[in-house]
Amino acid sequence: MIIDKVYAVYFSPTCTTEKTTIAVAEGTRIPYEKIDLTTRQARHDFKHTFKKNELAIVGLPAYGGRLPKNIESFFSGLHGSGSPALALVVYGNRAYEDALIELKVTLEERGFNVIAGAAFIGEHTYSKKIAGGRPDAADVAIAKNLGRKSVQNIDKFMRGTLHVKGTYPYTRQGFDSRKPFGPLATFTNIVTTEDCTRCGLCAEECPWEAIDNDDYATIDYTKCMRCLRCIRVCPAEAKKNISEKFDEALPVFEKMVSARKEPELFLAE
Repeated sequence: MIIDKVYAVYFSPTCTTEKTTIAVAEGTRIPYEKIDLTTRQARHDFKHTFKKNELAIVGLPAYGGRLPKNIESFFSGLHGSGSPALALVVYGNRAYEDALIELKVTLEERGFNVIAGAAFIGEHTYSKKIAGGRPDAADVAIAKNLGRKSVQNIDKFMRGTLHVKGTYPYTRQGFDSRKPFGPLATFTNIVTTEDCTRCGLCAEECPWEAIDNDDYATIDYTKCMRCLRCIRVCPAEAKKNISEKFDEALPVFEKMVSARKEPELFLAE
C-alpha cells in the first residue's frame, strides 16, 4: 500500500499539539496538508472523506485526562473509509489517562483504521516552568520517527491491532467548563485591560465561542475551558489571568508535576 497524501489534522489552542502533529507529518516525507480545526468556524467549514491511500494524523490535547468537551464538531467533518490514521494526544506533563483511547475509539467510529497512537508532552498552559519549551528537539525527533515508521510499515500496521493505554468505558470524567475542578482552573480569572484595541481577535480565535462578540471583556465561564488562547493571541497583550488564589496555587502545582515525562508510542501488532 502506498500513501499518496498526508493530512495533519489538529485542535491546538496553545500550538503545542500543532507542533507535534506537524512533526509526525514531516517525518513521513510525503506531501502533507495542515488542517487547523481549533476555531469553531474552521470546524464548521471542514469536511473530507479520506481515501484508503490517505493518512490522517489527528492530534488533540488532553483536558483532565480526556479529550476536550464540547468539540464534537471537530470530528463531524472527518470521514474514513478504512483509511489509516494516527491518534496523537498532547498533555501538560501531568497525565493523559483516557484521552488517547478516547481518540482511538472516536476515530474508529468515524471509519478510520487507527494504526498507531502516541501521547506527547507539551508546555503546560498555565506555566512555562512545567514542561517548558516542549515539544523540544528530542520530542520532535521522536515524532518524526513515528511518522517515518508508520509509512514504512503501513501494510503490517493495517493488518494489525492497536492497543493503547486507557480505560474504556472511560473512568475519567475530563474537564467540564460547567463544573470546573482543580485550583488552577477554578481560580482562573481572565480580565481585559484598557490596552484592548477591540480588534476582536480573542473572540474570533476562542475555540469555545466563550467571548462576547459585542463586549470582549465578557467571558461565559460555562463555556470557557481555561485554555488561555485569548491571552496568547491578543496582539495588545490586553488579556491577563489575574487571580491571587491562582498565583498561590500555581507553585504547588508546578512542584507536583516537575519531573520530566517522555512520549509514549503504541503501534499496531
